[in-house]
Order: sequence, then C-alpha cells, then structure tokens
Amino acid sequence: PTPAPALSEAERRQLLVEFNATAMSYPADRCLHHLIEAQAERTPDAVALIHDGQALTYAELNRRANRIAHYLIAQGVVPETLVGICHYRSADMVLGLLAILKAGGAYVALDPAYPKARQAFMVEDAATTLLLTQQALADTLPVTQARLIGLDAIDEALAALPTTNPAVPLAQDRLAYILYTSGSTGRPKGVAIEHRSVVALLSWAATIFSPEELAGTLAATSICFDLSVFELFLPLSCGGAVILAESAIALPGLAARERVTLINTVPSAMSALISAQALPASVRTVNLAGEPLPNHLAQAIYQQGRVERVY
Repeated sequence: PTPAPALSEAERRQLLVEFNATAMSYPADRCLHHLIEAQAERTPDAVALIHDGQALTYAELNRRANRIAHYLIAQGVVPETLVGICHYRSADMVLGLLAILKAGGAYVALDPAYPKARQAFMVEDAATTLLLTQQALADTLPVTQARLIGLDAIDEALAALPTTNPAVPLAQDRLAYILYTSGSTGRPKGVAIEHRSVVALLSWAATIFSPEELAGTLAATSICFDLSVFELFLPLSCGGAVILAESAIALPGLAARERVTLINTVPSAMSALISAQALPASVRTVNLAGEPLPNHLAQAIYQQGRVERVY
C-alpha cells in the first residue's frame, strides 16, 4: 500500500487544536438528581432499574427515593451534609444514593467488602454523621461516630412521608459525592466531586452513547469507583434501564441478561465471558479499561452476537 503523505507542521497543529477542542455546553442550572427527576417525568412507566428479577419504573424509583430523601431531611441532612452509604448491591442501594442527593447531601461510598479499618477511616476522615446501610450489615460495620440508618428498617416511617421531589435549593458547585483513592501510595484520600462535574460528564456521554446502547446498562462496578457513576446515573438520565449485578462475570446467571446492551468491565473478565460463550446477543457496546487490551480479544468481541462498538 502507498504510505500516507507526511503532514505539514500547520496540519499537525490543526489536528492538535481539533483534538483538544473539547468545550461543550451542558445544563448549568441542574444538579445530578434533577436530570433523573426530569427523566421520570418524561417516561414514568419505563423500567428504570432491574435487580434479582424485580423491576422498578421511573415513577416508582423517584417516589421511593423521595420518601427516603424527606426522611433524611428530617434527620438533619442539609446541602453538603456528608452521608455514608454501605449496602449490598440492590434497589435500596440505588435508592439510597439518589435520596442522599435529593436531600441535598453528598454521599460517601463504602463497600461492604472493605476491611473494617478502612471503612472506619473513611467515615471518620469524612466526618460522616449518618451512615445508610441495611440490617444484615449492622454487626459487620466498625464502631464510629456515625449514626446507622437501616434502609430496610424504616418502612413504617417512610410510608407517612411525601412522594414529591424535595424542594432543596442546590447549586451546581455543591458536593455530589466523595470517593476515596486506594491508598496504594499512602493514606487513602477523599476526592470531592461537585454536581457540575457529574452533569458535564453525563451530558458528554449522552452525545457518545445512544439511547439504544444505554437501554440495558449492566451496573456491576462498586460504588466506590467512579465508573459506577456512569453505569448508574447515565442510563437513568437518558431513559435506559440499570441492570444490577455483583460483577460482569455474574452476567450469565442474570434473569435479565438478554436485556443487557452495554457492558463496562476489564479485559480479563470479558475474555472469560467470551471463552464461556456467555455474552448475550443483545450486547451492542463493550467498554474495557484497567488492563492491557490485546487486539485478538477486541476482534473476538466483535465476532460475538451483534456487538457494534468496543472502546
């Protein structure tokens, strides 16, 4: 083949300028939860969340999260109150995250699998006064200054609360969540993310991933990692369904596996799914990160079912 002609200095500079032209407009008057509330108004009867064979519509998701949010407000949550959440993957986990945001608070993500010492450090370092959890985890959590609230133990209190969106004044420069680094180079550090950063991310992602790709987004990443924000909140702001799983490897055992259209995972997990011939034909897009991606794996993915894009 004829080699491509060399680029001139001016052409190289122009390519660099175009590559870095990443400015884009995004809603400057909305916070993360506002995007989901707006979607609930647009498609109240569409399925928003699927876990363990059960589904929640957007209307149900919004109503239940609102009740928890009103409960949190009654417990003293105000804008930028840091509220911890440590919960097994379930609908209640997603409802808890959304409720904290709706109440004006910022969530501090904890993984039930983390050692007690790490959990205790994160709660104390963030000066978290409330910790949302579930009764099954109460005895496994460290002793801290935070008051525990079991989301599965307040049903009676929630039943009497409003289902309307809380009227909490909140600007985009308020905190949305805090995620802690691994601590591999020292003490773990809490990274504080404002609503405007998340709204910008989701606005960009909505221009890259179509509603058809997000129609069934597998959510298998721990809420302690930033990829979980993409998996949970992007589809919920675009009318897609979040399909919860413990890990990407658990995909073959999901009742809703044939509804999965987008997967985020690491190459090694995807390789295992390919080897087991367990990638559903419904999957359109595969996002891979965290490990080297060999070309032969990328090609093998394209040969599975109807996968259209591998990132």
